[in-house]
Amino acid sequence: MAVLGVAFGCALMTFLFSISSGMEKRMERTFNEVSGQIVISGRDSIFGGMLMGMGSSTIPGEYMDVVKGLPHIKEVFGQVSVILRPEAANVVMPLFGYDSLGDMGPAGAPFKNIIEGTVPSGPNEVIMGKSLKEYMELLDIPYEMGGIYRFTVTPGDNPYQFKELKVVGIYQSGNEILDGGFSADDKLARDIGNINDGRYSAIVAQVDDLEHVDAAVKDINHVTGGGKSLQVTVPRELLVPLKSLLNSLNNFLLAISLVAVVAGGLSISVVMLLSIIERRKEFGILKALGWKPGDVVFMVMVESVSLSVLGALLGVVMGYAGLSLAVKYMAVEIALLNWKVVSAVIFYGFLVGAVGGLYPAWRAKNTPPADIMRTL
Repeated sequence: MAVLGVAFGCALMTFLFSISSGMEKRMERTFNEVSGQIVISGRDSIFGGMLMGMGSSTIPGEYMDVVKGLPHIKEVFGQVSVILRPEAANVVMPLFGYDSLGDMGPAGAPFKNIIEGTVPSGPNEVIMGKSLKEYMELLDIPYEMGGIYRFTVTPGDNPYQFKELKVVGIYQSGNEILDGGFSADDKLARDIGNINDGRYSAIVAQVDDLEHVDAAVKDINHVTGGGKSLQVTVPRELLVPLKSLLNSLNNFLLAISLVAVVAGGLSISVVMLLSIIERRKEFGILKALGWKPGDVVFMVMVESVSLSVLGALLGVVMGYAGLSLAVKYMAVEIALLNWKVVSAVIFYGFLVGAVGGLYPAWRAKNTPPADIMRTL
């Protein structure tokens, strides 16, 4: 019973810690991917330009030539962002268009990070972000490689029209925003959104070093007149509040896990205490044979910690099984079970066993051998 009590608590801890670790890794990947990036978009861009100009008015491509000549700017590329509505679901999806498919796209673009399939070559071919694919599978609307799917599009002020797109690849750039949409040649995105050549939803500038981001933002604002019709944003800074929120969520999951493990620790303490009562004669005889109180304490603590660690190991296995089932049925790889998580769970299991065995060990230490011997 004691082992199972700890096992269930550690299984929950393994499950929640793995989810927390997975979300943290995804956030960190996005942070790293957008490090040193500066986004120039329309003033009305959603989420301060974080969504790469999604839903905003377009800006002229001439700004790219102006920004390229600024100090510390390593690379500049334009992006066309439009919205797709799949016919089979009441959701919206972004489509990001790039105009440099010939050399596999700009730094960090999805075309450099295809994990399955190939680069779009046909007029209506797209590649799909891994995160979007997982999300659609969660909604029970799977998208398969080579499949042709119908979308509702709104080209400019025109009425709703339908567009059939073929998925030819899956990509994972590490940026959850890009990985949550489709990517294609900019000609397709311009056709869907009725966006003229030479205009972009957003222009992304890559700085050569994080130390130069602030200076580059000032320079870009100066040469583009940012603040009137444009906004110049640093995606990494916009993600800081989200990271703080994630940290709060992690602390909440930790608190829930600790409550479950403490409950398991109480079961260890109760079982060990009952065992001490039943084994009073044994302890009395051992003391009469010359065992010191410290020897008795050590024996009880070893038993308590052993049971708890065994429960922790069983809990890790149960937690892993739960994660496997969750991934199988949810189709979202949000959890990450690594040695860091396993070590933390086993450590807490050891700690619970040590604390849970203190009182039973004290009771065993104080067993009077003379009283026990009289009852024999």
